[in-house]
Amino acid sequence: MIKIIILSCIVCWMYLRQLAKSKPDSIWRIKLSRFSRYMLIGIVVWLITIMFGSVKYQIYTDRIFTYEGKVQTVFAWQENRSLPIKALATPVLLSLDYKTVYPMSDKLTDLLVESYPYEPYYLGFGQFLGTLLTFMLLLSYLSRHRHTDRKWQYAMQADSKLEYENFTKWSHSKLLRHLHCKGMEKKIDEAVKSINQRGLLKLQIYRESYLAQGLNSAFLDMLNEIVRSGHHDIVVKAEHNKNYKPISESTDIEICALNSGALEPKLFMEKYFVYLKSKALAKDNLSDFDSIVLNSPEHLRFTYPEPHIANNILEKQLVGVFNQGRKRFVGEDIVDFHASSVGIDFPRSKACLEINYMCQLDIESDKRRAGIWGSELSHKKITMDGTQFPSGSMLLLVFGMSFNWRLVIDGVEISSGNNGTLPDPEVCMLSLPEKQHLPTKSDVENKIFEVVALSNISAFFAQLMGVNKEDIDNHVIDLKTQTALDIKANTEKSNQLTESLEKALRGEALEDLMKSSAKELYLQNKTAVDAVIHDHIQSHGDMDTALMIVDLLGDAVPELSNILLDIIGGEDA
Repeated sequence: MIKIIILSCIVCWMYLRQLAKSKPDSIWRIKLSRFSRYMLIGIVVWLITIMFGSVKYQIYTDRIFTYEGKVQTVFAWQENRSLPIKALATPVLLSLDYKTVYPMSDKLTDLLVESYPYEPYYLGFGQFLGTLLTFMLLLSYLSRHRHTDRKWQYAMQADSKLEYENFTKWSHSKLLRHLHCKGMEKKIDEAVKSINQRGLLKLQIYRESYLAQGLNSAFLDMLNEIVRSGHHDIVVKAEHNKNYKPISESTDIEICALNSGALEPKLFMEKYFVYLKSKALAKDNLSDFDSIVLNSPEHLRFTYPEPHIANNILEKQLVGVFNQGRKRFVGEDIVDFHASSVGIDFPRSKACLEINYMCQLDIESDKRRAGIWGSELSHKKITMDGTQFPSGSMLLLVFGMSFNWRLVIDGVEISSGNNGTLPDPEVCMLSLPEKQHLPTKSDVENKIFEVVALSNISAFFAQLMGVNKEDIDNHVIDLKTQTALDIKANTEKSNQLTESLEKALRGEALEDLMKSSAKELYLQNKTAVDAVIHDHIQSHGDMDTALMIVDLLGDAVPELSNILLDIIGGEDA
């Protein structure tokens, strides 16, 4: 009987194991595999407890029986130690040394069984311990089963590298939990490969659209090189070009305004103000700007931030717009841009986007101009950092920028380029200090720089996305409700395309994804993909400008940011 029970358990376990293997893509495979492991462990724990804890014989009388007139024996019940129950116990005659068992006649057996019936023998502590261990094992299975499944279902629904990574960290935090989640961790490897392949296919689809329309996107080419290199993180390092002699040694302040002014901001503003003042005093008829220059006190002449602060601001904004772009075209899981200033330790072998920039004045197009702005404050008195100052005319630098960039992967330069930008005057208007109570002068300078830099970076990214520089320079964003509605419509169209592509690709097995052709997928979705790219080009980068205002200038311009956020929608953008 016991052999049948053990054999049945083994057969049941083998059946569950085989059933689990027959459905490799089902969550039930993991559950069945997990259940079969726990069942096997539970059986082993119980058998060990019983077999090493139960008695072999039960003797209820000291009466001596002589077997065949020669051997003295006692009556005993021989237990089945694997399963000590009455149905499996056997009445026997046992030698006095408890080593030899002798059979009995049916008549004697019936007599002794009636006189000394079988009574269950409880194992005390041993049985209690075995039962407790088995119960704890069952409880462990049930609790981990439910908790793990909830975590796993959440990770699968999110279907992102971040959530899979969080699940892996959680499962590795405890040994038993790790053993419990082994099957799921194997599925994570395939899921991550699927995410990478889907992102690469989406990227290739957009690149096919650019190619078909005779356009070129340096940013998408950059993403393609990073993804193919196998790297996930890319460091953005921004630094002002230092290949210029000090301002104190320069004889032409106008040249400094075109290249090195931001390297020594305070000295540059002093010399540049002297230059502007001398020009104004040399005129017979003063212009409005000349009057502003002559009436501008030192505390209202705002220059660039210190270089290290400017570098940090630019890196933050560059990372923001690059991650915004990668989310739109490949998803959030494939590539992640990081600022070098945040202190994350990246090995040199990783991908790095190095950007040398210059802040430039006295450059203009039909609708955009980089130069020094002047404005009158309406207040008679102002306070800066709690100190009262007389009001007057203020001067601030609304600069254009030159970006020399190169993409370096594993120590090798992959691509490079140069882009010049001019600030959007509508965006730069957001930088004007208007309140009577202002923070420190350096804080005001930082805010002005943030706003003007944001406009330049938006134009820089638009060029990387294939928008013509002349078209950008002759375009000014209209920060009105209709612009936000247009951006929302373009964003929704892009999101719908992304969702449809993701839905179609997510249903494919990994092997099929690896064989998929981006060109064929593009041709299947040509109309929708081309429309998204066309709208992006025609917007002249307005979509990214608006999103950057919401993400990076929300605290500085809360009213405008809230209006844009209400219309565009933060989550979808």
